[in-house]
Amino acid sequence: MDKPEFKHFKVTPASPTLGGTIEGIHLSEVSDGMAAELRTALWHYGVLFARDQHLTPEQQKNLALCFGQELEHHSFAPTLEDEGHPEVVVIKKYQSDKAKTTTDIWHHDVTARKNPNIAAVLQAKEVPFGADTMWASATAAYDRLPYALKLLFLNIDVDHDTVYFALRHDIGDATTAVEKLVKLGEVNTHPAVINHPVTGRLCLFIGNGYVKRVNGFTADFSELVLKIANELPRTPELQVRHQWRPGDVAIWDNFGTLHYGVTADLGDNVRELHRVAAWSPSVRPALDRDAAIEALMQTGPGKTQ
Repeated sequence: MDKPEFKHFKVTPASPTLGGTIEGIHLSEVSDGMAAELRTALWHYGVLFARDQHLTPEQQKNLALCFGQELEHHSFAPTLEDEGHPEVVVIKKYQSDKAKTTTDIWHHDVTARKNPNIAAVLQAKEVPFGADTMWASATAAYDRLPYALKLLFLNIDVDHDTVYFALRHDIGDATTAVEKLVKLGEVNTHPAVINHPVTGRLCLFIGNGYVKRVNGFTADFSELVLKIANELPRTPELQVRHQWRPGDVAIWDNFGTLHYGVTADLGDNVRELHRVAAWSPSVRPALDRDAAIEALMQTGPGKTQ
C-alpha cells in the first residue's frame, strides 16, 4: 500500500512491517478531521505510538471512540470503576503475580466475544525498563504462509472461549470466579483467516489467548494446526517493540495485529498501564471464503498472493 499523507500530524514508520510514531499533535482533543486521519493511519500502520500524552481517563475514552461505537467493559480485568471509569482496564503486575497475567502471550483481545474490540488505546502509567510491549502483524503473518497452509487456514474456523482462556492461562485472582465467566457465555467461532473489517486485507486471526480448538478437529490435530499459527508472531520481521515512558500512548488495530506485554523479569518493580478499547455491534470477524480461496487458487502453488 502507498504511504498515506496527513495534514494534522506526521507519522514516522517504526519498522518496515508495522508501527508508526505520531508527531505534531496532542491526543487530548481530537477533531473530526484528525480522527479520520488517525483511522487512516491506524489501518495502514497497525499500531501508532505517541510520546508524552498523559491523557485523563475521559480523554482516553474519547480517543478510543474514534475507532468504534462502544467502549469495552472487560469480563474479568480490574478497572477504574471506583473512580467512575469502568471502561478503563488497569493492567498491573508485581513480581508476586507470577503467571496471573494476560499480557505475556501473543493474543488478540477478547476474541471469544461475537464482536471483539476493533481498536485499543493503551497508556503507560508506571513501566520499568524492559517491560515493553510488542506487536506482530496478522496480515503479514498470513502473507508469509506458503500456498498449502494458506489454503488450509482459509478452510477452517476456530473456537474461542473466555472460560478456557481463564483456566488455561491461570488469569485473574480470587475474585475471578469461573462461575461468573460461564454466565457471560463468551464462546464464539470465528474464521481462522478474516477479511479486515476496514481494509479487506486477509489476516490470520489466531492467537495464543482465547483460542480453544479448531472447530470440528480432534484435540491432537487441532494443537498441531494452532501451533503453526502461534509460531508466526515470534518472527522478528513481523514485529515492532515499544519501550515505554510514562505518558506514552499506543493505539492498535485488534484485528490486524497481535500483541505481547513483556512482564517476565521485573524484579520488585511495578508495571501499570491503562487500556480503553472500542468495538461496534456491526463489526465482527468475517471472511468471504469463496472469494479468498478463488483468488488464492488463481495464484497457484509456490507463488505469492
